[in-house]
Amino acid sequence: EQQATRNQMMNMAKMTLKRPAAALLCLIVGLLVVQDVASFAPPALPPAVSSRTNNHHHHHSKVANPSTSTTTTLHATIPSWTYYSLAHVIGGTTGTPIVISGTKKGGWFDRIPKPKINPPNFVFGPVWTLLYSLMGVSVSRIIKASSPQSSFVLKLWYGHYALNLIWAPIFFGLKRFRLGFMISTLLVLTLGGILPLYHAIDPIAAYLQIPYLLWLSFATVLNYQFCVLNPANGIGVNEAMRQADLIKKEEESGGGEYTDDMFQRDLKNLQRAAAEYAGL
Repeated sequence: EQQATRNQMMNMAKMTLKRPAAALLCLIVGLLVVQDVASFAPPALPPAVSSRTNNHHHHHSKVANPSTSTTTTLHATIPSWTYYSLAHVIGGTTGTPIVISGTKKGGWFDRIPKPKINPPNFVFGPVWTLLYSLMGVSVSRIIKASSPQSSFVLKLWYGHYALNLIWAPIFFGLKRFRLGFMISTLLVLTLGGILPLYHAIDPIAAYLQIPYLLWLSFATVLNYQFCVLNPANGIGVNEAMRQADLIKKEEESGGGEYTDDMFQRDLKNLQRAAAEYAGL
């Protein structure tokens, strides 16, 4: 039985190591819990009575009325950063339905050219969950520090966070890759300005956002490559928009094939719109 248990633990460890995001999250949460436990101070015990007479009196009192005996109770508390992390994660899920709709199998995202560095779709969920959790931990530490600069820094952070939340509707909802790239670039720049302010108040709060900065930089490069591979034409229509429109027309035609006649009709409408746009 001991050998079976040991093998089970080894298998769990191997599975954890295969999931870097999960392993990092477990490590960070573990360190934070240890920190909270280390700062826990148990309630003081009642002072001992040295007199033999007093001891004898207290002994009879406890026997006569057991309900008056002193007990020490340890109350488990949830770390304050948990609530801030949960709030950031929940806020981050507001764009999830739009992302799921855009990346569903057979959707427009499947039909457009993608950069070679584009990760599999299943990577983004765990990564963003980890990053949003760390955001909440950092905010909690800034609030707990009670620095004179905390209020100003938090206002900057909430503005940055709101900008983060609108990226998914812009990129996956409106399919505006260039606008998404501008927002992503602005996110990198604003985060670069916030981190030194975090560090001045609480260095750990700043260090916890380094993974976010690295991922955000990678995402900005990825967004730029999507713009290059899916350029917009003269009227601002890129390949993602065109594929989404084709899918819509296929659905309107009863799921049948998009015929050449339908293509010629839409091409004429597109040319007419382009001529009007150019003022011809």
